[in-house]
Amino acid sequence: MAEAYWGKYWRRRISRRRVLAGSAAVAAGAAGLVAVGCGDDDDDEPPAATAAATEAAADEPDESAATEAAATEAAAATEAAATEAATQAAAAGPRAGGTMKVQRAFSDTGYDPAITITGYQWAAITYNHLLGYSLIEDEAWGDAAASWEQPDPLTIVFNLEPNLRFNPEAADGRPITSQDIAYSFARLPAAFTDLASEVNPLQFAFMAGFDMPDATTFGLQMRYPWVSAIPSLGSTSLGIVAPEVVEANGGNLTQTVNAGGGAYMFESRGLDGFNSYKRNPNYAGHTTARGRFTKDPPYIDAWEDAHITDPAAAEARFLAGDADILTGIVGGIDAIKADQLRGEDGVNIISGPTNTHLVMALDALKWARFPQLREALSLAVDWDGYIDVVLDGNGIRGAPVGPRFPAVLSQEEIRQLQQFDPERARQLWEAGGGDVVFPDGLTTLLATFTDTRGTQFIAQSIEENLGVRVKLEPVDFATYVSSLTAPPGSKIWHFALVVENSLSTIPDYNALTHYVPTGYGGAFGLFTHEHPQAALIPPEVIDITHDIGKPIQDLYNAQSVTHDPEQRNGLLQQLQRLILTQFCCTFPVPVNATEQHAVRTRVMNVPPPPDFKDNGSMGYRRAQNMWLADA
Repeated sequence: MAEAYWGKYWRRRISRRRVLAGSAAVAAGAAGLVAVGCGDDDDDEPPAATAAATEAAADEPDESAATEAAATEAAAATEAAATEAATQAAAAGPRAGGTMKVQRAFSDTGYDPAITITGYQWAAITYNHLLGYSLIEDEAWGDAAASWEQPDPLTIVFNLEPNLRFNPEAADGRPITSQDIAYSFARLPAAFTDLASEVNPLQFAFMAGFDMPDATTFGLQMRYPWVSAIPSLGSTSLGIVAPEVVEANGGNLTQTVNAGGGAYMFESRGLDGFNSYKRNPNYAGHTTARGRFTKDPPYIDAWEDAHITDPAAAEARFLAGDADILTGIVGGIDAIKADQLRGEDGVNIISGPTNTHLVMALDALKWARFPQLREALSLAVDWDGYIDVVLDGNGIRGAPVGPRFPAVLSQEEIRQLQQFDPERARQLWEAGGGDVVFPDGLTTLLATFTDTRGTQFIAQSIEENLGVRVKLEPVDFATYVSSLTAPPGSKIWHFALVVENSLSTIPDYNALTHYVPTGYGGAFGLFTHEHPQAALIPPEVIDITHDIGKPIQDLYNAQSVTHDPEQRNGLLQQLQRLILTQFCCTFPVPVNATEQHAVRTRVMNVPPPPDFKDNGSMGYRRAQNMWLADA
């Protein structure tokens, strides 16, 4: 039997021989996975019954090494040929035409950019946005906005492109005006409170009002001088919608497409699991080329977006040329998968530094009253073991601020603040009455639409190092989102791994949003009495978490209006230390140090990581200067 993925994974993990300290349960889990993958532990001593055979085999010529060397050489030659072909195509220059083919692991849950944050494809290409922001370039590029200025700390004035129009199915294709932008932004708070919007309030809470002196001038008034206002406006949630379409559909676009004026529009939706998009004939491009926005309409003619739930099927489609990109939800594909695909015919592996993040969220209502148990939980997880086992050694410690920002704490300091100490963990668990507080053990969400190794690793660590049973609750994408954000007192989970990568361009939003009560910290149950939604939560519930959330919120608010970079970085570092020492109610989890994605060689001008995936960072879905070499 050919060595399967898991076999290769665990062989490489074991050869590094970084075994979890005191974690027999994890080792047992690894052994089971090796059996499934037809691999073996080649570092362990061979059983006595097979020692002679092993010794005899050692005297034979090492044919496997020669075969592996030949395969490596062949892969290198294939990759070189692919690179040469791509170089020749790039030298010929951009060409218009062709269909870009992408795929997603989960079904659409709605089509309203003010409500749904998981529609990466349609939100990026069927709507205009004021601008996009590149994390790599640290620069904003106007989309609907041709230019802008900030006459005072609380005002930003945008001058709109002169040829903006909705697509033919939205408001009869009329011109887009400043009134439409004001309408689109003004509906965000009501969508959050009344329509179960998934959009984080950080993206719109800074907006105080709008000025529209004429059709092509839009003034944004801020409640406070938010440092990150410009980068935040790149979020796809801030798409410009046609008011007539919204009103005609009962106030939301959950089941309605083609309500914008982006470069493309839906051609078909959900047909056999596919969405298809064609050019918006009313899209005029921009008055000038800027960044990844082109002067003329985008080079690519059309997009196909396939719903493929099975990872093996997604990979097979990619290798067959039926999809142009193979990536993951958290940061990209892992190092082993990248190595497997490197050298495949027609495949490029692009890599670069990541700015993604992953967190272990606690249901604050369940944990806030038990500081010893929260600390015990953190001490029970081998965070460096997570890097070695789950990330195949290609990882860094996570932090409450993304790794691309200067304020992020050093790896040395994070290791000091977030330690692995099973003995101390058990002592704290016993002293805090953990088995009495949680007599039935703990429950976590097992997100079946993505890689589950991280959740399994943490669950096994807790079971071994605390002696606490962890139930894995399998959930699909829709159930995962609804379970995470369920009201306090109704969450079925005690802890859960959470990733959110819609706006990696600013430290306020990147990772920090998961720790702040006015961010997703509130979704996990961390509230203060000053919280904008406090009236919706019983005061006695907020009492439980207020004293924990208040200092986090205060420090966050202070840094968000501090324009001096050095002072702001100091406040952000102070905030990170607070989060990492009070253990509530979110733990940063390690992430890949290098982000890798597989892309077909026909795709040119692909944005590199960390911009690659994130729409807010002008990722590949919004890169209008991408083109297809075989168009």
